Parts: sequence; C-alpha cells; structure tokens
Amino acid sequence: MDFYASTGMKHFSVLHYDDAVGKENLGAVETALTKRGLKPVSVSSVKRNQLELGDAVSGMVKSTPDVVITTTLYRTTADFVKQAKKAGSGAQFASTSFVGASALAAELGPLGTGVVVAQVVPPYSRSSIPIVKEYQAAIEKQLGKKDFSFTSLESYVSAKVLVEAIRRAGANPTRESLLKALDSVRNFDVGGYVVDFSPSNHNGSKFVELTAISKAGRFAY
Repeated sequence: MDFYASTGMKHFSVLHYDDAVGKENLGAVETALTKRGLKPVSVSSVKRNQLELGDAVSGMVKSTPDVVITTTLYRTTADFVKQAKKAGSGAQFASTSFVGASALAAELGPLGTGVVVAQVVPPYSRSSIPIVKEYQAAIEKQLGKKDFSFTSLESYVSAKVLVEAIRRAGANPTRESLLKALDSVRNFDVGGYVVDFSPSNHNGSKFVELTAISKAGRFAY
C-alpha cells in the first residue's frame, strides 16, 4: 500500500473469497487502506473453485480502479485477470503471497506481464542469504533439480519455525504447549531471516518485497 500510495494511486478494488479466510484478507486490505484515509471503490467476492467470474469482473471494471488487489489463489486470480483485461480494464493487478506466485505466472502466460505479487520471503535465487542457500541445497538433494519457488521457500522457513516450536514445547507436546511455544519464538534468526511471534502478534515477520512478472514469466524485484 505504501508503494502505491507513493505513486499517487488512490482507487483500489479488492477480490476475495467468500469464506472466513477471504473475509479476513479483505479486512486486512481495508485496514491498510483506512490507515491512508482510503476505502475500496469496489469489492468483489467469489466462491472457491467458482468458474463464473462475470459479475465480479464487471463490478470491478465499472469502478475503474487504479489497482486491483487480489487475495485469491492462482487459478481464480489468473481467470479474473484474463477476463478483466479482455473486458478492457487497464488497472494494475497485485496479489498477496497467498496466490502461489510461480503457478500464477505459468497460468497467465504473456498476460501476466506486469502483474505484481507481494512476497514475504527473500528471492529464492539470493543464495547469499544463509536460509536461501540452505533451502536450495535441500531442494536439489530432494528433487535432484533446481526447482525453486517462493511458495516452497516460505514453506521451508515455516517448517524450521515449527520444528523449533516443537522442540520448545517439550518431550510430550500438546496443542496448548505448542501454541505457547510458538508465542515464545521471539527474534528467531533462521539464517538471515528473522521470525518474531508473541501472544499479541502472529504475523511472524515484517518482511515484504514486491515482485513483478516479467515478459519471460520470471520475477523482477
């Protein structure tokens, strides 16, 4: 939001799933906009695995947003972007890390050029960061090839944090002891990437980096 606000863009549309997680994502976007004195010009909701997106697309196009924030998974997002562009929308499309960045780029093909995806982990190609180098080695050992992605890197980091929490939860961990252990993971450096939980903060990290899909289907930072 800070990036778009700095460019003077003020008209935002939001696409979310019509379920608990989707509404939570919508709330997060609305909170971020409210902090900047803004509110969405349109909000569209869809069911998971919904194939008919016509109403959602037309509602967004009519509101003529500068930016469309999509909080849906890659297939829904890709279908929405394709239909919106076909309908003449010239908006900038931006997705959360929830989308599945590599799958989105593959699904969109040439239409993905310029689509922005917010990442919550460093670039998977940046081997100068210890956790990324460790992740790359683990992927190559397991798969026998350099099949790297933001999604698997995020999962790798999450797994390391979970293992640390299980270790702290004791010899016979319970749900309650594991939750308490997770809340105790403060300023935990997994290798150049810090995770910080507390009873009142379950975000885990403040790291956010914007990437854009290039013409070649790769990610520019």
